[in-house]
Amino acid sequence: MTEEELLNSPFALEQAEKSKKKALKTAAKLKPSKKVWAVIGDLEYLTPKTIAILIQRGQEFHDKNRLGEPRPCRHDGWQFVIHSNQVAVLFEIHIRTAQDVLRALRKALGKAKSNYITVKEFCELNHLPEDETREALKRIKPDFRIK
Repeated sequence: MTEEELLNSPFALEQAEKSKKKALKTAAKLKPSKKVWAVIGDLEYLTPKTIAILIQRGQEFHDKNRLGEPRPCRHDGWQFVIHSNQVAVLFEIHIRTAQDVLRALRKALGKAKSNYITVKEFCELNHLPEDETREALKRIKPDFRIK
C-alpha cells in the first residue's frame, strides 16, 4: 500500500474525523479574554475571532495529517516540540502568557494537558514559517524545570 493510499484509506479518514471531533469538544472550552494576551503570527490571543480561527486551523491540521503528524527521524539538532520558555523568549511575553498560548493550542488540536505542542503544529496554527522558527529555537534552550 502506498502512502497516498494509506492516507486516503477508510481507517485514516475515520481517525481524522475522531481527532476533529475531539478537537471541537476541547476547543469549545476556550473562553475569550477581555484583553489581548499576546500577538503571535497573525493571531491576537485570545479574542473571539482568534478562537474561531484556531478552531478552523485545528480542523484543517487534522485534515492534512489524518494519521497524526509524521515523525521523521532527524539528526540536525532541530527539536520536535516547543516549550513555554521558548515561546516567551521568541515573542517577548511573560512565561504564564506563553503557557496560556500553548494551552489554547492544545485545546484547538484536541490534545490532553500533558501532551506537547510540536513545532509544526505551533507554526501551522499561528501561520509562522517553520524553518525560521526552528532556526530561532536552536538558540533558545528548553527549560524543563518550568511546569
